[in-house]
Amino acid sequence: MRLAIFSDIHANLEALEEAVACAERSNIQKYAVLGDTVGYGANPDECFKWAVQKASIYILGNHEKALIDLSIVEDFSSPAREAILWTRKIMAESLRRLVYDLPYLKIERGVTFAHGSPGEPEEFRYLFSFQDAAPSFKKMSGPICFVGHTHVPRCFCETEKSASYLKPGIVSLKKGERYILNPGSVGQPRDKDPRLSFGIFDDEKQTFEVIRLEYDNQKAAQKIRKAGLPAYLADRLL
Repeated sequence: MRLAIFSDIHANLEALEEAVACAERSNIQKYAVLGDTVGYGANPDECFKWAVQKASIYILGNHEKALIDLSIVEDFSSPAREAILWTRKIMAESLRRLVYDLPYLKIERGVTFAHGSPGEPEEFRYLFSFQDAAPSFKKMSGPICFVGHTHVPRCFCETEKSASYLKPGIVSLKKGERYILNPGSVGQPRDKDPRLSFGIFDDEKQTFEVIRLEYDNQKAAQKIRKAGLPAYLADRLL
């Protein structure tokens, strides 16, 4: 099975549409969404609706959680807080109610899916270094876990005790090693590369591929400004 793994779409419809078009050309059988489909961008309804309808796996992110629990926005940056408050006002109530059904964690066919980490997933912890990731390996029941949240494509290996940045391309997963893999962000990359990022996991070949694509980030930024959201959120895409 070939599984497309999207994370941190952040209401960026232009990036999402480009990523989906690429995935469909790549013989994808299923989609997994690792959370934060809303927030920052100007098209929360469209992006959230796509994820609910198309993703076989959809994990709760901290920005979805903020739609139903405002207490967590205390930890958000000022632009993020302003964006999620705007999202709460304009998002269809029928869609917001669906957030209650999203899980913090899911395990399917021995593979774990979380937004921040598989250990205490409701805390939305960031995994940047191997030291950050090490406790999470103890919480994994299988050899592979996919996470998002940091907006940076990374690979953590338990036996090698390593953390590495993932450039575009295919990684062959070694038998006996355990991995935590981050596909990067579809809608708001934070690795100084403005191209969208997502992953493709092939469970038969045991490979993970990082895809980077250009998209109409100028249009996405313009829509953020037109919506009256912080200019910083638009500039960040460019």
